[in-house]
Amino acid sequence: MAADIPVEPGLRRVPRQGLVFCFLVAFCIVIWLTAQTGWLEHGSSRDVLVAPGMEHWLGTNEIGQDVLVGLILATPTTLALATVTAILAGALALSAASLVVLGGPLVAGVVLRTVDVLQVVPSMLLLLFVAALVNPGLIALVLLLTVTGWSDDVRIVVAVLRREVRRENILYARAMGAGWIYCWRWHLLAALRPLVGVVIVQNLRQAALKSAGLGFLGLTDPRLLTWGSMMQSAMDQLYTGAWIWLLLPPAFLLSLFLHWILKLSDPRVQSGLELEQRL
Repeated sequence: MAADIPVEPGLRRVPRQGLVFCFLVAFCIVIWLTAQTGWLEHGSSRDVLVAPGMEHWLGTNEIGQDVLVGLILATPTTLALATVTAILAGALALSAASLVVLGGPLVAGVVLRTVDVLQVVPSMLLLLFVAALVNPGLIALVLLLTVTGWSDDVRIVVAVLRREVRRENILYARAMGAGWIYCWRWHLLAALRPLVGVVIVQNLRQAALKSAGLGFLGLTDPRLLTWGSMMQSAMDQLYTGAWIWLLLPPAFLLSLFLHWILKLSDPRVQSGLELEQRL
C-alpha cells in the first residue's frame, strides 16, 4: 500500500477559502441582479423601529426600512469596494516597485520621492480630510482609498524585486537577449506571486476597515449603502432598545468578513515567509 503523502495544513485551507470567495462573488452578483430587477426594494414604510419578528426578521430602522434587506443590499457594495481597492492598490504598488527597479535612476528617484511624500502625511488623516470635503460615492471612495493606500507596500516589493532580478535565471535570460517584459512575465511575476498575495490580502483588510470607518463617521455619500453607513444610522438610536437590531447585525457581518480575511491570510503569509527564507 502506498504511503500517504502528508499535506500541509496551509495547503488544505486554500481550496476552502477559494470556495468561500467564489460563493461570495456569486452571492454579490445575484444580489445585484435582484436589486436591478426591483425584486429587492429598500423603501421606507410606516413600520418604524419595529422589533425583529415574523414580518421583519431583523426589524426596521427609523424610516421603516427593513434591516435584513438593507444588509443584503449593502453586502455587494461593501465587498466590491474592499476587493477592488485592494487589487488596485496592490497593482499600483507592484507597478511603482517595477519602475524603481527596472526604470533607471531618474525614474526610481521620482517614484521613491513620491512615496516618501505620501508617507510623511498620515494616510488616515488625509483620507478623513478629503472625505469630509467631497463625501465620496462608490467610485470616488475606491480611488481615494487606492491613492492613500498604495505607497505603504512599495518599499517591501522593491526590496524583494531587487533580489529577484539578481538571480541566475534572470541573468541568463538577459544574457540571451530577453527583455525586461519577458523576464517580468515568465520569471519575476511567478516569484513575486506569494508576496503579491500577501499585499492584496492586507490591503483588503485595510480597505474594509477604512471604508467602514468612513461610513460609520458619515463621511461618505448618504446614498451609498454599506455596513459602515448602516452602523452610523444606528447611532441615533443608542438611547433606545432599537440599537440592538440596528447596530449589531452590520457589525457582526463586518467582524465575520475581517475574520475570514484573517483566515485567508494564513496560507498567504506562510508562502510569503517561504519566499523570504529562499532569499
